[in-house]
Parts: sequence; structure tokens; C-alpha cells
Amino acid sequence: MDIQIAYQASSRVELMRPKCPHCGATVLMAERAAFNPDGRIRHTWSCDDCGHEFVTSIAIHRRQPRRNIAG
Repeated sequence: MDIQIAYQASSRVELMRPKCPHCGATVLMAERAAFNPDGRIRHTWSCDDCGHEFVTSIAIHRRQPRRNIAG
């Protein structure tokens, strides 16, 4: 099983689907997703064309608390 690091999302999130590192086919839906306490989500993918499994990992950035601005 290969592990790939997915891009870190900016404020404008574009949904991207990974390509199989073995055959290059676009994979549409993850088989599994797991949240890790270190602030990452790992997705396990299985290619429908060749059956190759691989993992992507994305970082989750915590939002800063909003400050109340008294005018």
C-alpha cells in the first residue's frame, strides 16, 4: 500500500479526485476515511480499474477563535 500526501486546502477548496499511482485512472470514492488525533484525515482508495490500493492524507487546520470587536 502506497501513502501519498494530498494537497493542503486553502480557503477556496476545490474537490480533486486522486489518480491511481499504478494505472493513472481517476478514483471517485474512498473506501475508508479515518481521523487521526494529530489533525490529519487519511483516506484509503481502491482503484476500480486495476485494484491497486493507496492512501492519501490531508491536514486539518483548526480555526482560530473569533474575537469580539467592541466598537
